[in-house]
Amino acid sequence: MIGPLGCDRVKKKFIEKSIQLIKQNREVELLEEKKLRYGLEAFYNLATKTIVLILLAILFDFGLELLLLTIIYSTLRLYGFGIHAKTSLQCWLTTIPVYIGGCLIIKYCEFPTTVSYIIWIFGFLSFLFFAPADTPARPLIRKNKRIRAKILSLVILTAYLIVFIYTKNPLFHNAILYAIIMESIVINPIIYKISNTPFNNYKSFQKNMV
Repeated sequence: MIGPLGCDRVKKKFIEKSIQLIKQNREVELLEEKKLRYGLEAFYNLATKTIVLILLAILFDFGLELLLLTIIYSTLRLYGFGIHAKTSLQCWLTTIPVYIGGCLIIKYCEFPTTVSYIIWIFGFLSFLFFAPADTPARPLIRKNKRIRAKILSLVILTAYLIVFIYTKNPLFHNAILYAIIMESIVINPIIYKISNTPFNNYKSFQKNMV
């Protein structure tokens, strides 16, 4: 069985082989190579976790729940952004339990109406005050981009409220509520502080520019 260190070695090998292949076909500058490495690492992490989650979904029979949660959470995170794990091991230790636990909640739990609207209000206020939440690796430097992302994140959240109201399917209801909770947590400054990650990283970038 491959342990965490073995997984990291496989990932590094994948990135290096991919970079070498790209360099064989064209010249790659240093800055572009850094961006490629970042993108390849993100792709590798996403692909491996997706495969594992799909296998677990097949094993425990919650494929529909996983699909709903992935789509809804991904669209909320698209403009809300949020914190990222600092290491592959941390990413695995958080992603698998959160998604598997979420699928179980979506499949078997039922949120009372009052609780559901409290969750949505909490999510709306979180998005209003904290989204988009950037990271040190990807600071949202441009003000117009931050404003656009905030507006779009609130629009998507409101669209899900409309879907929630007019859809009677409990799986949709639970998936929307759980995804809102997830995204509200990963954009919260408290989580950034607990993980010792700077919040509003664009401000530090602006200070360095002065």
